[in-house]
Amino acid sequence: MSTDSHQFVCLYGHFYQPPREDPFTGVVPPESGAAPYPNFNEKITIECYQPNATEGNFEHISFDLGPTLATWLEQHHSGTYSTIIEADRRNVARYGVGNALAQAYNHTILPLATTRDKRTQIVWGLDDFAHRFGRRADGLWLAETAVDLETLDLASEAGVTYTVLAPWQSAEPVDPTEPYRVRLPSGRIITVFFYNGPLSGGVSFDWDTTSNADSFAAAYLPSHLNREKVTRGTDQLIVVATDGELYGHHKPWRDRFLSHLVREGARAYGFEVTSLGRYLRDHPATREVTLRVPSAWSCAHGVARWSIGCSCTQGDSSWKPALRQALDNLAARLNETFAQGTAHALRDPWAARDAYLGLRNGWTSRNEFWQRFGRNGIRRVRKTAAEKAEMLLEAQYYGQSMYTSCGFFFEDLDRIEPRNDIAFARRAISLVWLASKVDLERDFLRDLAQVKSERTGITGADAYAQLPPVAPEMLPGNVLDDPAA
Repeated sequence: MSTDSHQFVCLYGHFYQPPREDPFTGVVPPESGAAPYPNFNEKITIECYQPNATEGNFEHISFDLGPTLATWLEQHHSGTYSTIIEADRRNVARYGVGNALAQAYNHTILPLATTRDKRTQIVWGLDDFAHRFGRRADGLWLAETAVDLETLDLASEAGVTYTVLAPWQSAEPVDPTEPYRVRLPSGRIITVFFYNGPLSGGVSFDWDTTSNADSFAAAYLPSHLNREKVTRGTDQLIVVATDGELYGHHKPWRDRFLSHLVREGARAYGFEVTSLGRYLRDHPATREVTLRVPSAWSCAHGVARWSIGCSCTQGDSSWKPALRQALDNLAARLNETFAQGTAHALRDPWAARDAYLGLRNGWTSRNEFWQRFGRNGIRRVRKTAAEKAEMLLEAQYYGQSMYTSCGFFFEDLDRIEPRNDIAFARRAISLVWLASKVDLERDFLRDLAQVKSERTGITGADAYAQLPPVAPEMLPGNVLDDPAA
């Protein structure tokens, strides 16, 4: 294969960690499984994020950096964080287009979310990206690549031009060596890159595939080219998409594999390493495709893995719809309390929620926020009303956090991931109680009592009661007097 041939390869890394902080203290508790490190954030940073940043790999791949992970890295490993951000800026300076994508904020399975929550997740993800990377995001990574047309339409409305999906998320045969256009209900268009399924799966799960970067470039990549395009001399792109943690954490030393592949190996065998944004700039999609919706990259049953349960996880999945129903019921009560409790302070509570991330993170001043969203401007909103509204906005923040997808990904309720989602729900309940003395705990506990672990027999209400204690005044206090708990 000649060095001037028209073969491109993009290595895509989805870098993400769920929020592990205790929502009352902001501290990540010790995690024994991460030993000798205090928690998995530290362990994975040392094994993956730090070496990949040091070796310059982020500059040569396309990637997203989940907001919850980015926040933690910025606070605890600022050097690694800055190197990752700088990688995108160098791409912008060199090519006029960045190589980083935004991520929907809380890693929520968006097809299962309400329209309002989809919009908030997308807006928060884009705002977080813009603050960190200093530019508007063109691409958006969807959690688990879970997609429906409304999600894509809302993303397009917010300025997103492309995303990444698995090839089996298409409703018709596709050639994954080129991007496709998807026509949306509004009439807007969004571009989709389909990653190479066999190659991405091999890199993720087969140790031999990534044992040698030169062999990968010499044998694996050419076998997945479109031969007709090779004959015609038509440009084509192979996208290999995986969790970013693969490179060094899930698979030790694969950061070195990645480094050699993107710097030397691919080029030596006739492949130009590129980013999704750069390829799309030079190769706009020309063909349209219809998607299978809802669908995701890690569930063969649409999005059942995170809703009604399915055979993608072992055992009895009946806890999944029960937990989701408990969270949905709580979300409805949170929303009602929020709308009523902020009616005298905010002109449009939901627009204020979409903009809340800036206020929460200090990117927007309180004066600016209230001048924009306060009823009749900041001067007409009493201090007590503003404080109550901000507390209810914070409750909405944790109401979004409680839908973090990993809470539903695995096989059983009695794991840290569902417990964390329940912990975020408790924090939202606490904030509503402190702001307005409305008790959302009792009904939530009643719902959680219907959620049961097949493995250990504990209920969701048990898991709630086992959360770290907080001061009595922080909660209504139904854990001790509710028989279900």
